[in-house]
Amino acid sequence: MREQFVTNIENNSPAIAKKWAKLVRESEYTKTYHKVQEDELIKMGKASYDNLGKFLAPQTSRTEIGNFYARLGSKRFEQGFPLCEIHYALHFTKKVLFNYILSEGMLPDTLTLYRVYDFFVEIYDFFDLAVFYITRGFQEALYKKISTLKKIDKDIVNKIFPTGSFYLEMEPSFKTFEKAMEGFNLFKVKRSEL
Repeated sequence: MREQFVTNIENNSPAIAKKWAKLVRESEYTKTYHKVQEDELIKMGKASYDNLGKFLAPQTSRTEIGNFYARLGSKRFEQGFPLCEIHYALHFTKKVLFNYILSEGMLPDTLTLYRVYDFFVEIYDFFDLAVFYITRGFQEALYKKISTLKKIDKDIVNKIFPTGSFYLEMEPSFKTFEKAMEGFNLFKVKRSEL
């Protein structure tokens, strides 16, 4: 049963990825993705669905999954994506996948529903693991970037933390970068403290 779900998802990954790309392109929480060409965006989404079977296979180790997603996190950092947007795009990956499974008549009876539930739990565990490794790869790239700096000033911090990185930017009371950064105390950190 599980193999049928995975095969169906992988066979229909272009259409599923197109739905994902539409959500990502329209969301106010994934503005950096808006800058990506549509065909490239669909390709980014398709990679997740194409590899689902491989990643969910019992013989695939956490190390293999970790390597893939840590590299992805590092790549997205280098491309200038805020970490929160990456996580939100991954949220859409799950949402579109579950909507696809539920809407495609893949649940003919109650027993199948229970099997799907077990499959959903497995997918949730997988995506939680992906978030962990994306964050780890992203943070490693961030650490490498910060550790090469001789000083921290506003322009450098703006390059490291692109617009959309902080929740505080969404709040109306934080009209300026400096106001949003007050609580983080970044401008007072000495190089020796890094």
